[in-house]
Amino acid sequence: MFKVLLRALDKLQLTEKKKVAVFDDIGPLDLGFTEISLSKGSEDEIPLWLAQHLEKQNLVKINSITTEELGKLLFQEKQNSTTPASLVKTYPDIYFRIKKLEEELKAKGLDGLEELKKVKSMVNEISLIRLRKIIQLASLNINDQTLISKMTKEEYLAYLSMRKIITSFYGDVIGSSAN
Repeated sequence: MFKVLLRALDKLQLTEKKKVAVFDDIGPLDLGFTEISLSKGSEDEIPLWLAQHLEKQNLVKINSITTEELGKLLFQEKQNSTTPASLVKTYPDIYFRIKKLEEELKAKGLDGLEELKKVKSMVNEISLIRLRKIIQLASLNINDQTLISKMTKEEYLAYLSMRKIITSFYGDVIGSSAN
């Protein structure tokens, strides 16, 4: 069920707006319910499906994340790695941005290989720390909106799934409530 929900999130993400750097004048483009024009040299937000289409034509570049930003996030997450309530606020689409960065580094071939290894290592460490915190929040049945707002959609989905499993375990197996 979790995989189905993740795929649904991926499909929904296609309609979300992403920031792009515009390399050429584009438009006006009729999107059915709205019309947009993009000016060379600007940064605009457009739906991901359109951004991907225009990026293939080298008309725009979708913003990713830098290795330096990942390093900063890793440092911040490590500061309180055992405190569940210490999730660091990050890009809501950070996992999309990470995939984008990895694609960019792979496209560099051997020149990007060393940096790609570094990025993968940092991403693994960041995701392990964040997931550990989210599991702790779910097991403590904490439903604080401030903490939830620091989660990505994928993390929130994992959090809800874990809370449901833990609640079910306590109710169906142990015969009591979690809290």
